[in-house]
Amino acid sequence: MPSMVCGWGFSRIRLPGRLSATFSDRMYSIDRRSFFVGAIASAGALLAPQANAGPIRIVSLDYGLAQTLIELGVPPVGLVDAPAWADWTIEPPLPAGVANIGSSHEVNMELLQLLKPDLIVSTPYLEWVRSQLEQIAPVKSFPIHALGTSPYKPIVAATRELGRITGRAAGAEALIERTDALLLAAKEATRNLAGTGLAVVSFLDARNLRIYGPGGIFQDVFDRLELRNAWPKPTNEWGFSDIGLADLALLGDCKLFYMDPVPSDVLATLSGSPLWQSMPFVRSGNVHRMASVLMFGTLPSATRFARLLAEASL
Repeated sequence: MPSMVCGWGFSRIRLPGRLSATFSDRMYSIDRRSFFVGAIASAGALLAPQANAGPIRIVSLDYGLAQTLIELGVPPVGLVDAPAWADWTIEPPLPAGVANIGSSHEVNMELLQLLKPDLIVSTPYLEWVRSQLEQIAPVKSFPIHALGTSPYKPIVAATRELGRITGRAAGAEALIERTDALLLAAKEATRNLAGTGLAVVSFLDARNLRIYGPGGIFQDVFDRLELRNAWPKPTNEWGFSDIGLADLALLGDCKLFYMDPVPSDVLATLSGSPLWQSMPFVRSGNVHRMASVLMFGTLPSATRFARLLAEASL
């Protein structure tokens, strides 16, 4: 994922934290597919964006918070690193007209000022520059990730708070209910995976990976779907561990999902790697590519990840 670096005016301030490192589908049962699709349709009726009557002008410095604002029908007027949304976040689609307030390497403070936001929403990563931001607009920081525990409850709390701030409290409750319904549908659709160890990784390069576990939203979805994470070791407060290729041997014969985007040379290198070819999940053909899911996202990321797991199990 893009590194989290912001610049102010003509200088740059490097931000510490998780974004400084980088951040599929077959027919199995028509009945199960019909169940899942029907459940999605029913759940989707729970959330219809309300008419937008004079919304509060919000700038988001976080993709996850922007996801929630879009789902509430109050998209941000400005977003950091907006062009990369289609690579890392994908859902919901970023509406046209959201201003790109600079790359994740440099925030355009002049443009931010011109947008005249009523509120800037962010995360604790920017708390130390809060005073600069507050010269433009009030700042609301949402602690969600890197709490050393499941982020799901903080995500739900943030959803409700954003609903309150934007006057979309009913929409926030509908989004939470929709998410619960979609996760329940995905649990039914992934029953055939319940006895299988699963692992989700992102390739940093052909020798180094990020593997996900407790403390992250992917593990929260595993837990809600009653699926077993095959990774046997603890992860950091963000819910992942950076590991070497050889460490994948600890997984045994599991089902491995590797997430997009994948560096261009990785797959070709792995195809000629004796170490990779010796892995039990490779020998058994249990390696699956998965479309990108924002690992530090909010409820839309949870439902996207659950749906991709359900589709991969068909």
